Order: sequence, then C-alpha cells, then structure tokens
Amino acid sequence: MATFSQKLAAYICNEQLANVDGPARERARQRLAYHLGLAFRGLRSNEPDVMRAVAVARDLSDGSGHSSLIGLPYKTTVSDAVFANCQMMRSFGRDDVIFETGVHPGLVTLPIAYTLGERHHVTGSRFLEAIIVGYEMMGKFARWSWTLDAPRRATMPFGTFGAVATAAKILNLDPTQTAIAIAYAAHTAMGVAESNAGPIQHYYGLVCRNGLAGAYLAKAGAWGSPTTLEGEFGFIDTFLGGTDIDQDALVASFGHDYAVLKSEEKHYPGTGLNQVPIELMRKFVLEDGIRIGDVARIRVTFPIERQNFRASYSKGPFTPSSSPSSALFQFAALLIDGELRLERYDDVDNPAIQCLLAEMEVDFEAGRSIRYARVEVTTKDGRELVAEDDEFTYEPESPRTILESEADAILPPHKIERAIELINDLENVDDVAELTSCLAL
Repeated sequence: MATFSQKLAAYICNEQLANVDGPARERARQRLAYHLGLAFRGLRSNEPDVMRAVAVARDLSDGSGHSSLIGLPYKTTVSDAVFANCQMMRSFGRDDVIFETGVHPGLVTLPIAYTLGERHHVTGSRFLEAIIVGYEMMGKFARWSWTLDAPRRATMPFGTFGAVATAAKILNLDPTQTAIAIAYAAHTAMGVAESNAGPIQHYYGLVCRNGLAGAYLAKAGAWGSPTTLEGEFGFIDTFLGGTDIDQDALVASFGHDYAVLKSEEKHYPGTGLNQVPIELMRKFVLEDGIRIGDVARIRVTFPIERQNFRASYSKGPFTPSSSPSSALFQFAALLIDGELRLERYDDVDNPAIQCLLAEMEVDFEAGRSIRYARVEVTTKDGRELVAEDDEFTYEPESPRTILESEADAILPPHKIERAIELINDLENVDDVAELTSCLAL
C-alpha cells in the first residue's frame, strides 16, 4: 500500500493545468499579481523588514548569483532570492490566508515558483500548475493548530509542504523524488507561537528556503522515510498530537474545488482572523457615526479555538510591530481616525487608545466557526450596538489595477504593461523568465 507521502506525491506529479478550471487559473494569476503588488509597496515605502531581507540576501550572496529580486536591479543566489522575494511579498502583513486552517499559502508557494521558474525557464503553464498545486497542499493538508497542547501558527508546521509541492512541480520531480521531498518538508517544519507580539518577521522566508533545499535534495537522490508523516513519532504524531487524518478523503479532495479560490486577501496589517470583527466595527463607524469619544464599553466574542492566539486580542503593551495583530488595538485606531491608517500602528502610547483598551472585554464561545466574531458596543448615551458574522471577503482586483498602482515609480511603464500582458496570458507564455525580467530593474 502507498504511504501518505506517496499518495500526496502522486497528486502533485499528476496534476496538469488542462484539468484545472478557469476560475482557479484566474485566481492563481490574481494572487501572483496581488503579492507582487505587496512587494512593490514594500519597496516604495522602504518597509524595514523588506529592506533587511534584501540586505541580508545580498550579503549572503556576496555579489554572486543569477536570480532576480522583484523591483530591484540586483541578482542573488536562488535560495537568497527566494528568501528576499518572500519577505517583499510579506510587506505590511497583507498577504493572503486560507480558512479554516489560518495558513498563509502565497508566501510559501509564490516566491518558490517565481524564482525557480526563472532559473529553469519553465512555461507559464508549468508555473501556474506549481502555484495551484502548492495552494492545494496548503489549503487542504494544513490543519488549525492553535488548539494543540503546543499551539502553533499553521504556516509553521505546514509551510514547507506548500514550498516542496511547488518546487517539485517546477523541478519536474518524479513521484519517488516528490515523496522524499515531502519527508524533508516534515523535518524542516519550524517556528513557535511563544510571543503575544506575533511571530518573528522573517520566518516565512526561512520556511521557503527550507522547502527549496528539501526539493533539491530529493532531486539529487537523497533518501527520506516513506512513513515520515504517519509513522510512529512522525509528523502527525509530533506536530499534530496524533490528529486523525483520513488520507484517502484528503487525496480525493485534490484537483477540484481548488484551495486557491478559498484564499482571502488582507487589506490591512495583522491576522486575517480579525478581518470579520474589524469590518463589524467599521460598520459602526461608517454607518452609525461612532467615534472614540462616544464609546463607554466594547465587548467582543470569539470562538474558543482562538483562545491560545493571544496576540489577536491583546490589550498590550504594544510595539509598532505587534499592534496590528490585535483586534482591540485595530478597533481603537478605527474609532480615532474613522479609517485604518498605517501611521496609527506606531501610536502605541496614545492615551485615548489606552483608555479605550481598558474598557474592552473579550469572551470565547464553543461551537462557533473559526472566523466568527460578535462585537457589542455600549455608547456613553446609552445605545447598545451589536453585530456578528463569520465571513467577510474582499473582491479581488485585477492584475492591471494592482500593478499599475503599486509598480508605478519603480518600474518603467513599458515593463509594467508587458508584465500585465504576460500574467493575463500565462498559459501561453513559453518562458516565465520573460515575466521576471519585466518585474526587475
């Protein structure tokens, strides 16, 4: 009988773009453009974590390498480019997320496809296959992991599986090699959920590098245990507390109802799990005219599964890097300005914010979906405003809208226009290196 790794490998190797429906292809193109837009935004704003990653990548490459960095004139080694491109796509924490798992698929698949696609001169079809397969692994294999005895952010244990799936497709690994790459993914899962301030800023890039190395080791003939996932002391037992996974049902879910269609954009920094409560508060601000001086008390209720994710409802103390993670800080910022402004996340000692935070309460309920939130606002004049929901989705923007806005003043207009044309027609692109050359200086 095939092991779990071998079953997953069979899907990865056999998936073909011809089998993928139009909406999934379109969403994969859009997600690529969306994350490229984030990279350009980070560069244009000199976002500190982006600039650190670029500086480290250039330093480690020591002037060598042939891989492009998005929006920049520099070349680095493959692994350093994957690291830096990932962190550029992470700028301002607005990358995409898939629920119910809470995993961030774009950050650990798109930089791999981008950099390896350039290096190996793959077709646009193979490029799209790699992205879609990576999203399938992340969206369907990953599990919510905050409620485990040793809680984790989902991308910590599962991120390398998306990375190796994407790399395996680009490198054209066979099923045996791909199963070995999956074994390496299990051995390079990383990260801890220790800090209420959120994760260290560059671990997504490190996850990408780990997945890249695992795939190349498999290609070079390395060995990995075929039962690394389900075996005694294997990945499932070690990282998931022995969670029961129906392997056959999971594999049967691949190749339809594509996970890439379930990914959600974040239009402000912080965890995507706070998108619903923030939008409920935004409704009070925009439709009911509530401002910070009107509020006597705020009570927010989350599903009990979020209880260990304390950064998402922290009352501080905050730093500029931790404030976006908290729904409560986001509420205060929204109530002060009537909208969410980036500069407000630096204003962590604002007395009005501190006073309002002291009047906020957080509760948890069992039996709710992971995105559920109920927000109750008591005003100083005695009104009681209540709203609840468990879903909110932004309408994706087109690649043209994204790149014309975000790449402006970084790339010349003719490169932006050509990049848009290539992304919109990726199925017919002979060599994605033409696209990456348009996106670099």
